Formats: sequence, structure tokens, C-alpha cells
Amino acid sequence: MFKISEKFVRALKLGDAAIEIVSTPFIDMPELISERALKGSEKTLSEHAATNAIAGYSPMVEVIPMPKRGYGPRPVAILSASSRVLYESIIQRLAPGLPEPSRKQGFEQHLEFGVGPWDREDTRIVDLDVAACYEYIDHRILQSELALQGLDANASEMLSDFLRNIFAREVGIPQALPASHLISDAYLERMERGLQRAGYRVNRFADDFRIIARDLSSAHRAIEIAVEEARSLGLTLADGKTNIRSPHEIRKIKKERDDLLQKYRDEAIDDLGSINFIQVDYDEFEIQEIDAADEDVDFAALMKIVEDWVASDPEQLTLHSSFGSRALHILKRAPDRIPDQWLIEIVSREPRYLRAVLLYVSEREEQKENWQTLSRLAELPRTSSWGRVWLLAISSSLPADAPEYQTKFLEWATTCLADKTEIVRAEAAWTLAGTGNISIGRVADLFVEASELTQCGIGAVAGRLDAKIPSGVGNAIRGESRLVRSAYTWGTQNAS
Repeated sequence: MFKISEKFVRALKLGDAAIEIVSTPFIDMPELISERALKGSEKTLSEHAATNAIAGYSPMVEVIPMPKRGYGPRPVAILSASSRVLYESIIQRLAPGLPEPSRKQGFEQHLEFGVGPWDREDTRIVDLDVAACYEYIDHRILQSELALQGLDANASEMLSDFLRNIFAREVGIPQALPASHLISDAYLERMERGLQRAGYRVNRFADDFRIIARDLSSAHRAIEIAVEEARSLGLTLADGKTNIRSPHEIRKIKKERDDLLQKYRDEAIDDLGSINFIQVDYDEFEIQEIDAADEDVDFAALMKIVEDWVASDPEQLTLHSSFGSRALHILKRAPDRIPDQWLIEIVSREPRYLRAVLLYVSEREEQKENWQTLSRLAELPRTSSWGRVWLLAISSSLPADAPEYQTKFLEWATTCLADKTEIVRAEAAWTLAGTGNISIGRVADLFVEASELTQCGIGAVAGRLDAKIPSGVGNAIRGESRLVRSAYTWGTQNAS
């Protein structure tokens, strides 16, 4: 059970944390109905979190797998809104003494380290990263590191206690939360210091390390030291992601990417100078529009990138997958829709791009095609719970005035009411309530099954159904708590 003193609770900025979490979804997740339903009720949420902490409670967490390229899925720990408030506020109390966020520099700047025009050509560059870093952060080592940095002892102890209540093995921190980035930086800084003590120049972006070594022998020694330092933290290096290269080799790889883009620019009818691709991870690129005028963007060239991507061998890694998915961001405004088969093929071969495809669909005006795309995506055999949440969330944002095209998708959504994942059930209920395809009795059953993770979401569903004619069942759900009552009211106000 997690419990903290009233004095310490009053010292936390719970109100600020409540405002932050209601307006900021988990990273790479849509806004969940259980948090969206609390907009406008931040004060009630912060008071609910304070009451829980003072009285003592067991934080609930649901772990869902999020697809990523290679190395298995990324487990995302979903906390309830009140637990997020406590977690975020404790870390914010520690924040003034924590290291400067490593992500602040940007991944592109990280990749420039050691390969700039002023750097020596005879050096060797070591790139490595930590495998499943967030999953294996040891709570005792973390608390010890925070103590060594002279941070608030009470806050450090409360953080460790909170984490132990979520992760029984006393290892792991929640992923997909900005607050977790801050404490992981503090944890990994110890590994970074070990390399620096050995005389190496080091740059780190999250758990990605770049080390400058004077020669090949020194580079191998750097890897040995990194392995030793990681082991002392209970961590390991990611297999297959450790590289030793010369600055020339790294620049050559970058040139190959630039040449690919230039090929499409040259073949395009219009000039693509208004688009710039910015690398944000080893295999992820975002598009930066230099010229804000949408009409200046060459849709034809970007469409060709996507076409060549889906036509490529799915067993072979190509640069198109890096650039093609980012092109979806621009192509959502193009006059011509990307063919449905291309969208399905993108997700079929690389499920992690479901989010990008769905965000593309959500911006298109062709409602018949949008619902057909969602139905086809829902039929794919490898849809994870993360994917089901995204499908349901996006469907809720689409106009519900085309029932002849929605039927197939809503049939699939109905099956999600029995999903083993609690947040999937809540999202399905909200989607179905929008079209009257769920009864208040079924909502009551879901509420009985719900933990604090989704009670507010299910409360909002009851409110949505009760918007015109209140029901006795809905009123009973409404009376569960002040927080659920707030969510119920939000549901009645957002019934259409």
C-alpha cells in the first residue's frame, strides 16, 4: 500500500500535475477517455489524489505492449489519472536537482557528435544503447543515486515506495511519461560518468550513447567499460545495436539518406525545397516545413515515396520506411487520398506505424473511405491492445453520421467489450455509446469490472447514454465518487 503523510502531500504541487496530465496523453498514445473525461475537473482530481495518498491505497497499473522495430514490444505501463498526478508531482519536486534532460538537445544534434567538420578523422565512433532500460531500472540503485546527488530525501523515498507498489520485483519505471525520462537520465548519468572517468568524450540521448575513441583498440575498451557500468546498474546493452565506425563511414550513411531524398526531389514536378527531414531516432524521421505554405509542398514526390515503400520487399529494411511514414503527415492535406491498400500494407508489415496511418485517416474528409480503412485495419491479425486503443480512439473522433459504413467497424468494437485489457474495454464502450450500440446495463457490468484505471471513463459512458433521459443505473454509477461524478457530467455534456 502506498501512503504518505499529509504534510508531504500538501507540499506537492498536485494541482499543477493534474492540469498537466489531463491535457497531456501518454507518449505515443491517444487521449484515453478516463483522462479526457476529467477536463475541467483538475481541482477535483488533485483532491482525489491527495485523499488517496493520505489514506493509503494500492496504485493500479495495466501494462500493454506497443509495437516497435525489432527487440520485442515496448511495455507501456498505464497508470490511473490520480496515480499519474502523484507520480508526476513527486518527480517535479525532485526536478530542480535532476540532470538537464538529455532529450533537450534533439536526436539530430546527438548524431552530429564526433562527426563534425572540426572533429578528427582518425578517431573511432562507438554507438550503443541500453536494452529495455526502463524495464530494468533498479529502485534501490535509483534511490541511492538520487541520494548521492543530494536530492530531497523524502521525495526520493516516496518515489521508491510508489514504484515498489507498481512493480513488485522492485525494478522498472513507467514508460511513455515525460517524468520517467527525468529519472532515467539521473540513473544513466552514472554510466556516463564511468565512461568519462576513463577519459572518453561521451554524448547521450536518452539511453543512446555515442563515444569518441582515439582508435579501434580504445573503442573496444569503451564498449567493455560500458558493459561493466551497465551491469553495475542491472542493465545490459542491446544486442545488434553496438557499432564502431569512422566519422567518414557515418557521414557516408547520412549522404545515402540525403541522396535518396534528392532523387525524389529531382523527379518531382515541383521543387521540394519547402520540406526538410529531421531525424529523431535511429529509424524515425519527422518532416519540418521550411515554408509554411501548404500549396508549396510537393505532394506528388511524397506520394511516390510511399508508393515505393509499399512496393519494396517487406523482408528487406529500406530507407523508405523511415521517410515514407513521415510523409503521411504532409499527405493528409493532399488532394488525392493514399490508396487504401497502401495504408493496410504499411501497417501489416510494420504495426508500429498504425498510429501514423490513423492520424492520417483522421484528417481526411472521405468518411466512407475512413470507416472502410478502420474496418480493414481492425481485421489485421496482429493488432495489439495498443493498436486496439488507437483504432477505437480515432473512430470516436470521426463523424458518426454514416451508419452504413460504420456497421462493420462497430461489430468489431462490440467484441472489444470483452477484451482482456481494461482500457480497451473502456474505449470500446465510449465508441459504442456514441452510436447507441451499448446498453446502460452493459455499462453497469463494465463499471463493476473496472478498477480506478477506467472508472472515470465508464462513468463518462454512462453520462453519454443518460444525456437525454437519466437512468437509475446511471445515477448509481454517478454516485460512486466525486471524481466519477465529474466524469459522468462531462459525458452528458459531450454526448453528441
